[in-house]
Amino acid sequence: MSRPDFIPKTDWNLVLRYGVDFENEPYLIAAIGWHETHWGKLGAGRTGWILGYGYFPGSTVKEKYRYLENQLKGATKMLKDHFHAPITLDNITDFAVNHWKSGAPRSWAKSVYSIYYNLRKDIIPPITDTEMQDLTERVDKIELYIKFFKEFINKLKEIW
Repeated sequence: MSRPDFIPKTDWNLVLRYGVDFENEPYLIAAIGWHETHWGKLGAGRTGWILGYGYFPGSTVKEKYRYLENQLKGATKMLKDHFHAPITLDNITDFAVNHWKSGAPRSWAKSVYSIYYNLRKDIIPPITDTEMQDLTERVDKIELYIKFFKEFINKLKEIW
């Protein structure tokens, strides 16, 4: 099994280790990582949520899932517990809809399956203009608004 070029060697060794420990296909993990953050190059991936596992804007729980090893612990366990082999579009869709629960689970499943299928043939996914949009600033603003809103509600409770 060859390492995809977009994954550093030390990261790939972790992916392989967790793949064995949790009986997961490493290329599926790589496909999720590419889809979510281009393996840490986009959005929340830049600050440690490479697989996007456990990351929700405004959440404080997300901190325990930060950094690759924690991402792998959570995601590979979730895959072991809830993903049903073989790796097909239908099975990835079922997993996405019922367990991963991304914003658009069917689109997520199609993308992840396509990336996985190509990785198995040593085809590295291309970077597209759409994928290159950096939403980090937008996510940070949303988190700021959520924090402000929570503080505002708490102040209103104190007053009333």
